[in-house]
Amino acid sequence: MKRHALKLSLPGIILAEAALVWSGVLDLRDAILIVVALEAALLFAVAGELALAFRGYRRARSAGMDGRRAVEEALAAVLPRKLARLAVLELRLMFCLFRWPFQHRKPEEFTYHRSSMMWVLAVMALLVAPVELLAVHLLIPWDWLKIAHLVLGVYAIFWLLAFPASLATLPHRLEPAGLRLRYGVFAEGFIPYAEISSVELARRTALKSGDGLQTQNGSACLAINCKTDVTLRLNEPHRLQGFLRRTEEVEEIHAAVDDPESFVRELRERLSAVTDSRVAGVR
Repeated sequence: MKRHALKLSLPGIILAEAALVWSGVLDLRDAILIVVALEAALLFAVAGELALAFRGYRRARSAGMDGRRAVEEALAAVLPRKLARLAVLELRLMFCLFRWPFQHRKPEEFTYHRSSMMWVLAVMALLVAPVELLAVHLLIPWDWLKIAHLVLGVYAIFWLLAFPASLATLPHRLEPAGLRLRYGVFAEGFIPYAEISSVELARRTALKSGDGLQTQNGSACLAINCKTDVTLRLNEPHRLQGFLRRTEEVEEIHAAVDDPESFVRELRERLSAVTDSRVAGVR
């Protein structure tokens, strides 16, 4: 209850302060006193929000979450869950965009972005958007609308560039404990090796039209250019993390990979090592 009250108090205080200052119903002295009181309440609310966020971050890190998930948990302590995820997604997009020129692929990482049409859209945005922004800026007669249009245009360009940057900088990865599958910042799933039944080369059409994470009848796909290259079958159902929510449980995952042969070979070696360790443990 306290957490929800703090979430609602901050915007309420700001709105009340603005109304009192600009309405003119109070004389100057009373308005100043009330504004000072509201400022004190605002500081108290902000301190409470920061305390909740800090506790959320510490709990998440103590539970073994990585930095990104811990920050999301911290923000979820003071914001609605979906809004917290959007805020973290924006930060990750910015990080991916700045990291993009310096990206170096590691042996355990496998890209999937090379046939994505997002690259074409990004190039078109760089070529067309500045001219379009300038033309509209000259035609709009109101200064405030010019500023709003410029801000929205720059933000749209940021998204068009950051989207393919996230595809390039967040590849699939063979981690010590399992396989991490991704579609940029918009989808992710971690599957322990012990829960992967088999992996095979299987070039397929996506379950639905379009790219990214899709699910249907117990299957999921991470498609690029409406196609996937490998198929994983799982021992147990898993949920993948989508843009704002988790998917239904799936037992089969189809994923796009730029070098599917190497991916399948390396993953099978990891699966074989897990099987060998199990046999050795039984003995």
